[in-house]
Amino acid sequence: MNVLHIVNSYGGTDVYTNLYTSIDLNANITQRVYVPLNNRNHDRVGKKMIDFKNRESNIHYATVLKGYHKYLYGSKISTIVKDIERTIELDKVDVIHAGMMCLDGAAAYELHKKHGIPYIVAVRSTDIFFYYRKLFWRKSYFTKILLNAEKIVFISPKYKELFLENYVPKNYLSLIEQKMLVMPNGVNEYFLKNRNLDEHKLTEDFRLIFVSGFFARKGLVETINAVERLRSKGLHISVNAIGKGLPDRPLEQEYIRKVEELSNGKTWVKLQPFKKADEVMREMRSSDAFIMVSSNETFGLVYVEALTQGLPIIYAKNEGIDGFYPEGFVGFSAQAGNVDSIADAIEKLICEYSSLSKNVNSLDLDKDFEWNTIAKKYLELYNKILQK
Repeated sequence: MNVLHIVNSYGGTDVYTNLYTSIDLNANITQRVYVPLNNRNHDRVGKKMIDFKNRESNIHYATVLKGYHKYLYGSKISTIVKDIERTIELDKVDVIHAGMMCLDGAAAYELHKKHGIPYIVAVRSTDIFFYYRKLFWRKSYFTKILLNAEKIVFISPKYKELFLENYVPKNYLSLIEQKMLVMPNGVNEYFLKNRNLDEHKLTEDFRLIFVSGFFARKGLVETINAVERLRSKGLHISVNAIGKGLPDRPLEQEYIRKVEELSNGKTWVKLQPFKKADEVMREMRSSDAFIMVSSNETFGLVYVEALTQGLPIIYAKNEGIDGFYPEGFVGFSAQAGNVDSIADAIEKLICEYSSLSKNVNSLDLDKDFEWNTIAKKYLELYNKILQK
C-alpha cells in the first residue's frame, strides 16, 4: 500500500511525526509526506525528519508557495496540485490522507477528480475558525471536498457536533455525517510509560500548572486574573506557567509582555520558558491541577499529559478535550476568555478534588491515546478504502 500525506503544518507540531512513525512501525506501507510551505516557514525544511523502516517512504518539503498565495486561495491549491503532480508518482498512490480539510483536503479533492485517488480528510480548528469564516463564499466548494472524501476525521467530539450544526448543508447532512468519525491524537509515549498513580491530597496551598506557548488564545491572562480574584477571597492558589518561547511557532511578543507586566510583583505567579517532556513531567508531579482555558483548540494533548500525572484538569467549554469525558469526571470546563467562569471552575475543582483525582487515576489512557493503537485504526481505514 502507498499513502500520500498532504500536510501543510508538518514541522510545527510532533503530532504528524508521531503518527507517521507509528504507522511505519505497524505496517510495511510506503508513506510519502508532502509538505507545502509558504514563504514564512521555510525554516521547517529538514525538521522533524523520520527514519522510516520502509526505505521508499520519505518527506518532501515543497517551498512552492509565495506571499501572495495568502490572498489567492484558488491559485494556492492549483500551485500545490501542480507541484504534487510534478514531484510525486501518483500512479503508485493508493490513498491520500489530508492533514486538514480546506487546504490539504482541497488538494486531495482536485487530485481525486483528475486521477481518481480516494482520500480522507481531518477537520481542524483552522478549517472551522479561519477558512469557513474568512472564505465564506467558498462554502459550496468545501462541501464538495466533504462529499467526495471517503472518511472525515475529527480530533474531538465537540468539534464534530459544532461542525454538523453550523457548517454542513442540511440537504447533505445524513450523507456527510455517515462519513464522520472521532479519532483523537496520541500522547507522547514518555508520559504514558511514566504514569503517576500516587494519590493526590488537597492542601491549603493549591498549585495550578499551565503548559503551552504564551499565545492570547490560550487564556493565560484570564487565568491569572481569575486566580487573583480567588486569592482576594482568601484562597491560597499559585500559577506555574511553562512555555514562554515555544520553538517552531511564531512568538506573540506583545502578548508575552502583557503576561509579564500582569505577573510583575505577584509572587504566586511563576513564568518559565519551554521545557522538555521530562522536565514538564517533574513540574506536573509537583502540581495539584492543570489549567488551560483556550479558544480554537482542536484537542490539546497537554490535557492528556496532565491526566497521566494524576492531575484533574480545567479546560475550555466546547473546545478540544471537552466532551471526551463527562463534565465533572476528570475536571471542569470554563468559558474561554471569561474570568468569572474560569474562577468558578477552579473553585468547583477544589471542592471536588478528591473524587476527581480518583477518577483520573482510573482512566485507561493507553486505550484512547497510545500512538500505536491510533496508527492501527488509520491502517484499518486505509485498508477498508482499498477494499471498496
